[in-house]
Amino acid sequence: MSAGTLEKLIDKVDAIADVIRDAAPESEHLGYLAPDVVAALHEADLFRMLVPETLGGLGLTIPESIAILERVAALDSSTGWTLAILADGAIFARRVSPEAFTTICGDPRGLVAGTLNPVTARARVVDGGFLFSGRATYLSGSAHARWILAAAIVFDGDEPVITDDGIQIRSAIFPVERARDLGTWNVTGMRATGSNDYEFDDVEVAADWTFEPMRPQTGGTDIFSWIPLWAQLGPALTACAVGAARNMIERFTELATVKVPTGNFSVLAERAPAQIALGEAQGLYQAARAVLMETAHSSWDRGVAHEPFDNAALARSRLGLVTAVQLSARAIDLLHDASGMNAVARDTVLDRCWRDVHTMTQHVVLSPARFEIAGRVLLGLDPGAPII
Repeated sequence: MSAGTLEKLIDKVDAIADVIRDAAPESEHLGYLAPDVVAALHEADLFRMLVPETLGGLGLTIPESIAILERVAALDSSTGWTLAILADGAIFARRVSPEAFTTICGDPRGLVAGTLNPVTARARVVDGGFLFSGRATYLSGSAHARWILAAAIVFDGDEPVITDDGIQIRSAIFPVERARDLGTWNVTGMRATGSNDYEFDDVEVAADWTFEPMRPQTGGTDIFSWIPLWAQLGPALTACAVGAARNMIERFTELATVKVPTGNFSVLAERAPAQIALGEAQGLYQAARAVLMETAHSSWDRGVAHEPFDNAALARSRLGLVTAVQLSARAIDLLHDASGMNAVARDTVLDRCWRDVHTMTQHVVLSPARFEIAGRVLLGLDPGAPII
């Protein structure tokens, strides 16, 4: 995609900025994105940014999509996160058969919400496919999806299927109405993502609508097939943390020009502590964005070149993403502390940014726990975990 075309997409985001900002409190109250926001994202075709142009999508690369997601998250974190999850549905759909992929992504409203956590579900082998039962956890954006992605441990009878690679795991995509929303998302941050658990019983899924998420997929001309799932999914979520930092900086700058701290006669902007906090936060944001973009481009370029992703490459990618999130959280913390009572007032943007970014840091692929695993790889040890 040309730089001019990407700029036009960013202009589309700017055109719906007021809708996203103004509806953020309503979305938090609902526990999922307000209808006006979802309609605006559909109208701008942003949910389909990673769908190939042959199926009517925008056909963006992963690095290109990051610029869009950061821009949206800088308006509202939950909106950015929901968009990231649902747009990434096209990444999962690429793993099923071409016919299933066309069915899902050929539908302008064919959004997928899902999880790769297999621990809470089983997939029993049956003729032609699998029977999925159990629970899919933390399905962000599920209120707006037509499809669910669920992962499960494969069982043949009462025993798990074990191959040379270990316990077999299978992921499946099936209609959302085949599962029950358990309404489990009761949190302080990222409230509007609606990341509820879903339960399902004996959902029969044809083999063509399933895939092995832990198995590397290489071959063909599709660049996405050459990049491991974990390296594809992390940049989009990281962009939401970086966008939250940008939002915090912009809102703090507005506040500093009018707020007169208690016991003072000058506005916050004229006080050295505020100036220092803003300067450091801006520097942290710039560093976070730089390492995010470098990481996304590095992984994409490796896929373009059909270069293998060994543990060292995966560790470098994960370190870049987790570091960007930590830098973003630190930037927000600095401005939260410098804002005084304005940052703890309920339903303010400053409060929301702080709550949201610290919820994001708990996600399995963004958690500081990844530092240990990456460190093991850097020391030449086994990562000790299936996800680097």
